Amino acid sequence: MKCTRCGTESAVDTTFCSECGAIMNAPPLPSPEEAPVKKQAPEPVPYPPVFGPPGPMYHEKAPVRGLNLAELLFLISGILLLAAGFDNLGAGIAGLPLQFLLLGIVATVFGLLQVAMVVMPGMLAGIERMTGILTIVIALLFLIWGMAAAFGDSVGVDGGLLVAAGLSSVLGLMLREGMIR
Repeated sequence: MKCTRCGTESAVDTTFCSECGAIMNAPPLPSPEEAPVKKQAPEPVPYPPVFGPPGPMYHEKAPVRGLNLAELLFLISGILLLAAGFDNLGAGIAGLPLQFLLLGIVATVFGLLQVAMVVMPGMLAGIERMTGILTIVIALLFLIWGMAAAFGDSVGVDGGLLVAAGLSSVLGLMLREGMIR
């Protein structure tokens, strides 16, 4: 929308001009030649006032980055690993064998890494070349360890979560590499 006073382009839904503060869609001011000259008391002007209250300063908002399906699968995998990791840490601290504590630590660290690869990719820019290999390691490690935990009593707890995290990582990697659509 163009201001009738200064000619500045403004957004369609604005009430006041961002440049001069004039009311948008107000009739233009009459030129000095067209204005009637009267000697007596001035009559009220038939058009609305030109200036309104000052508006808030316009700040460009940073766009929100969208997630593709592969990144969503990596995020789900990281959350599942964190959940299983915390459960295994709790079981290891409660006095179960050392492998529960080890599984809890490894699952928590890899879960945080998996989430960080999606949420904070700039933080991991130094290892960007390694993320594919790291994702393969995470997927295979937790597919195998999750199966062992699901079917073995002394390996770990939440084996189903670990298998689901591994499968989610495999699917995300296959989507990212173009193996599936």
